[in-house]
Amino acid sequence: MSHLRETIRRRLDDEVGRISKQAPFTVALAYPSPYSVAMSSLGFQRIYRAIMETPGLACERAFLADDDVDGASQERPLTYESRTPIDAFPVVAVSVAYELEIAGLVRLLDAARIPVLRAERGDAHPFLLAGGPLTFSNPLPLAPIVDAIVLGEAEGLVPEVLSVLESIRPRGVRLDVLARMPGVFVPERHGNRLGEIAKADDALLPAWGPIRTPHTVLANMFLIETERGCSRGCTYCVMRRSTNGGMRVVPMDTILGLVPQDAKRVGLVGAAVSDHPKIAEIVRTLAEQGREVGLSSLRPDRLTDEFVSALKQAGTRTLTTAMDGASERLRESLERKARERHLVRCAELARRHGMDH
Repeated sequence: MSHLRETIRRRLDDEVGRISKQAPFTVALAYPSPYSVAMSSLGFQRIYRAIMETPGLACERAFLADDDVDGASQERPLTYESRTPIDAFPVVAVSVAYELEIAGLVRLLDAARIPVLRAERGDAHPFLLAGGPLTFSNPLPLAPIVDAIVLGEAEGLVPEVLSVLESIRPRGVRLDVLARMPGVFVPERHGNRLGEIAKADDALLPAWGPIRTPHTVLANMFLIETERGCSRGCTYCVMRRSTNGGMRVVPMDTILGLVPQDAKRVGLVGAAVSDHPKIAEIVRTLAEQGREVGLSSLRPDRLTDEFVSALKQAGTRTLTTAMDGASERLRESLERKARERHLVRCAELARRHGMDH
């Protein structure tokens, strides 16, 4: 058995929450980083769930080879669900988080024997569809590679795009139809003219990840969104473009109601998790249920005694926050609301509640 097949078998055995489904139109859902990174991505898991919950559609996951497995990078990428080469699928949908992952996408396509440049691909090759956090801020580097890009919040739009790709086969017609869809960027039709960022219907919030596994950066952690967007508007942040009208808060009861009974670790995800008005109460409730809680962002001006106490109860041992500016003047120019007194207060609270760092 090859390294890759053995690795896939072992990881599938340890997954909890995987969705089993067969459908008339099945696509490869790929991530241009190794499994441990990809399965810690709430966005990737959200698109997986969106496709698997759509009648007539299904997806099989594929990932960049692990760097630490001898010979794995030379193996042809296979999907986890059926061990099928990704070039055998009609569509390869790929989630890209940031610019450096474009190198991973090139490696993934090379290993799959799919021409990297879209100008070198024809009807015999899979249609390459991209999405992910990079599309909020800087999608143009993907333009020479992919056939179409879903810009922004994709969970409501990806099933529509895949339905178009299923029903229309001539490449030129596909591109024409997709180019008319709001939120879809087609480089061959739009050139460098980026359109509007897609915004998911509030009814689709929150995003949550169905699959838990020990083989990730966030091992065995149930990931769930507490809010989407950000209301702060710091000048350096990509959220200024992608916030879609400000922060949309998910009600506390909704968040708590979606956490599986057997989930011992919960990751609260968002650009401004600590700005949720009920965040201390959410963390405290999860901790009282015997769960460990992790947060993706902690703003120093939001860390109160009650909040830090709840974090300590939920298993936090190291308090991590940041000022994002070397001086008060610089932070003012960035419209950063954190002040020096907030950071000093964070250190005091960490010591008070017995955190080592």
